[in-house]
Parts: sequence; C-alpha cells; structure tokens
Amino acid sequence: MTKLNKIVSYMDSDLIDMTVSNQQFEGVQGSIMLKNMTFEGCIFKGVNFDNIVFEGVDFIDCVLEDCDLSNKSIDERLIKDTVFKSCKLSGVSFINSFIKNTEFNLVNGRYINMSGVNINDLKIFNSDFSESSFVDVKIKKILLDEVNFRWAEFLNTSLKNIDFSSCIIDEVMFDLYSVKGMIVDSFQCHELVRLLDVRVK
Repeated sequence: MTKLNKIVSYMDSDLIDMTVSNQQFEGVQGSIMLKNMTFEGCIFKGVNFDNIVFEGVDFIDCVLEDCDLSNKSIDERLIKDTVFKSCKLSGVSFINSFIKNTEFNLVNGRYINMSGVNINDLKIFNSDFSESSFVDVKIKKILLDEVNFRWAEFLNTSLKNIDFSSCIIDEVMFDLYSVKGMIVDSFQCHELVRLLDVRVK
C-alpha cells in the first residue's frame, strides 16, 4: 500500500468527481455526499457511513476496518485490492460491480446483494453472509473459509470447483446450474439432496 500523506479524521464537505489518494479517515463522519468518487490507497478506521450519501464510489488498494457501511449502494463500481476487516456490511448492494483481489474478513454481510457481480480473486473468511444474494454472478476465483451462507441464494451462478466444505449452507437456495461441480463435505451432501427435493430411499 502507498504511504499515507496525512490523517484526516473528518470529511466535512461533499466530495464530487474526485480521486482521493493515500489518506486515512477515522471516526464518525458528517452528513456529506460522495459522488463519482475514487478512494485509492486509503485507510478507513472505525468510520460510520450512516450520514454519508453514496452516489458512485470506487475503492482501490484500500483498507476498511471496523467500519459500518450498512445499506449502502456500491452498484456498478470497482472494488480492487481492498480489504474489509471487522466491518458491518449488512444490506450493502454491489449489483453489477467488479470485485478483484479483495478480502472480506470477520464481516457482517447479512443481506448483501452480489447480483450480477464479476468476481476475480475474492477471499471471504469468518464472515456472516446469511440471507445474501448471488444471482447471475461470474466467478473466476474465490476462496471461502468459515462463511455462514444460511438462507442465501445462488442462482445462475457457476460454483464449479468452489469449496464450501467449511461453510454453513443450511437452507440455501441453489439451482441445478449453480451446484454443478461445487465442493462440499459428506454432511453437506445431505443438505443439498434435501434442498434439491431429491428423495433417498
């Protein structure tokens, strides 16, 4: 990561059509708008985005730690070389975004909407993605470890060679296209059989 220029504890005005590079933001922020913004090489620590309006924000080579982005829209944007650690992302929409070389670690991602996302090298560790949505997702590379996907949906999304064996997939909605070639353990096989309404005699 690029060396930080300075620490900015507070964003006090709207940021529109800009690239902000190598800054650190901390703590509660004011009521501002971020429109057509790119954050590059930035660190966000303990930032609550409740009062910040998102209208197009890219994150490149960023770290977001202990931040709350709940219910924000990051649709049709670029998330690249970025880490979300111990963040609250409940209800965040990433529809039709491009996510590359990014990590979600210890994240509360309940109700996340990843529909139409193009994923290339995504890691999700020790996170809650229950009731999330993965519809029409294109996945090139993804690593999952201890992820709760309970009540999530995977539809028209190829999961071939993706290892779910350490994850919770109870009550997940899969279609036949999505499950083909996915990797599960022996206990999860029974869950998949039940979900697909296959009867074992």
